[in-house]
Parts: sequence; C-alpha cells; structure tokens
Amino acid sequence: MTCKHTLSLGAYLLGALDPAERSAFEAHLTGCAACRGELVQLAPLPGLLHRISPEDFEDGVEDIPFEVTAADLAAAEGSAFTDSAFTDSAFTDPVFSDSAYSDPAREADAEQRLAAPAGQAKVVPIADRRKKPRRLGLMAAAAAAVVALCVGGVLGYQALRVPTAPQPVAVSWSATDAASGVRADVDLTDRAWGTEVAIRLHDVPPGKPCKLVVRDRHGNREIAGWWDTGYAQGERIPGSTSIDLAKIARLEVITDDDIVLVDVPAPS
Repeated sequence: MTCKHTLSLGAYLLGALDPAERSAFEAHLTGCAACRGELVQLAPLPGLLHRISPEDFEDGVEDIPFEVTAADLAAAEGSAFTDSAFTDSAFTDPVFSDSAYSDPAREADAEQRLAAPAGQAKVVPIADRRKKPRRLGLMAAAAAAVVALCVGGVLGYQALRVPTAPQPVAVSWSATDAASGVRADVDLTDRAWGTEVAIRLHDVPPGKPCKLVVRDRHGNREIAGWWDTGYAQGERIPGSTSIDLAKIARLEVITDDDIVLVDVPAPS
C-alpha cells in the first residue's frame, strides 16, 4: 500500500514544512500506516546529511612533484647509450648527428673493433666507462637517504609534540514521567554538524511508533528520530539533530498520536 503524501516525508524530516503544513502532515501520519512505515525508514536521513561537510566534495588529490636524481640520470645514461642501442635507424635521427653528438673515445673504439678479425673484437665493459657517473649516483643516493632520515626524525619529533585533538563534549540526561511511568536515559555528544543522540527507554507501552523531538532555547523543534516500540526495554536507540548541544533545552518522546511519554529537560 502506498500513499501520495509520502512525497512530503523528506521535507518533513528536514524541517522544510511551515508550521501549518507540519501540523497537517502530522495529523495525516496518525491515520496512515504507510507513511509511518516510510518515516521510520527515513528517520536517520537528517543525521546523515548533517555529517556531510563542504570539504567532503573538495578534490583531495595532491600534485606529486617530479624530481630526477643523479642516480636516475646515471641509470638513464647507462640504458640509452649502450652499444646495442645504436641501430641504423638511430644514426639517421638528427639528435645523433655528427654536430649533435661526438665522442672521440667511442669512435676510436668502434674503429678498433671494425679492424679486428671476426671473433676477436675488443669488448669494453660498460661499467668501466661509467665508474664516475655511477659513483656520483651512489653518493647522491646516500646523501638523499641521510636527508630523508634527518627530515623524518625532525617530523617524527614534532608529531610527538603535537597535542591530541580534544575529545567531543558528551553529557547524559535522565527523566521519568510521573503520568506514564516511562523513564528515558539520554546520551548527547556534541558534533561539528550538531548533536548525536542515543536514548534508552524503560517501561514503554508496546505497539506504538515513537519520535524523539528536540527543542532549542528559542522554541524551535526538530525531530531527531523515529522508531517502533519493538525495541527491547533499555535498548540503545540512535538519533541526531542539527541543533548544537549547548542550545538544546529539552527532549521529548512522543507517540504517533502526539502523546508525550516522557519529557527530558536540560539540567539547570
């Protein structure tokens, strides 16, 4: 069974209805099981939305600086200028023309190998011709490691000195209604988006959906949660409100037919 008024549930939960519309919709909820069922399912929505901040939509990808070390240059030189890298097509590239690249030692080495009989060409190890660049690369890598250790030690020391973030303010309120006999124990935690609520009820009559209404010191109210009374006695029922903890004046547990089961005022 569906109801066309379920389209108004979102506006009702988010506080977008004016007082007259809210009263009319709450009167409709009293006699509409479909809307009450949907309301119980959507009740956590305001609290979840309040937890979203503008920073959640910012691009958190940082630019990664590109750095080339001396070791990288030495490795690149060793792979780019080996004898096997000089193919016929490579010599036709303007980059490797006589005016752009000339190495007398390499040319003499090539002439010596061409003049030698087959199988007796002199093989010159690449490592022998690059001892100096490799030594520079190792020295650069060692220096980089020393710098990294020093920086890491300084940052680690500073991190130990940074004080931990303050714990959120949390309070507990309790009240027992003289007429209904219902007792409520409420834990409230101050959050950046409002207040996190956890309520435990005792001696609640079964079979009635309930809502938790939060009222601030200016008379404004906000529904912090809906639930069925199928919860076990004393079971923790979560809720949330955008009202700051310091501004909450009282909390009320009200049935779907607007009977106040228990009123929990802020301690004076």
